[in-house]
Amino acid sequence: MFLTVHGAIGIIIGQHIKSPVLAFLAGFISHYLSDIIPHGDTNAPEKWKNPIHIATAAFIDSIILLVFLLYLGTKVNILNLATVSAFFGSLLPDFLQGFYFLSNKKIFRRHQSFHNFFHFLIAEKFEWKFNQGIIFQLIIFIILITFII
Repeated sequence: MFLTVHGAIGIIIGQHIKSPVLAFLAGFISHYLSDIIPHGDTNAPEKWKNPIHIATAAFIDSIILLVFLLYLGTKVNILNLATVSAFFGSLLPDFLQGFYFLSNKKIFRRHQSFHNFFHFLIAEKFEWKFNQGIIFQLIIFIILITFII
């Protein structure tokens, strides 16, 4: 899933769990659970699977996420410790994956295997085409926004 989708899920979790530690853990776990849902990224064109393209996609996704957060900040209070904790917990697995892609360090390899386990649980049997996955995630993101506002 895009960072925006994971972040929106984290915000929803943080709005319902008041303990920052539990919210962080729930956000972290939600990341893996939501990655089970096929979302098209396993069918990304091969040329996009290099570190430069991955970093560029993550940067664009982060900018969209920042704009989303700025917009949300005008509508609801998202700056409480539980919501911020769940938000960062929900994003952390993708940042760990990004560190793996950019460095290929052994320390991140175990996490990458763990992360891939969830990504391919269903996507191995069924996966959206890349463009369909983008549309699917956009629809999910819009639905999530309605739960936040």
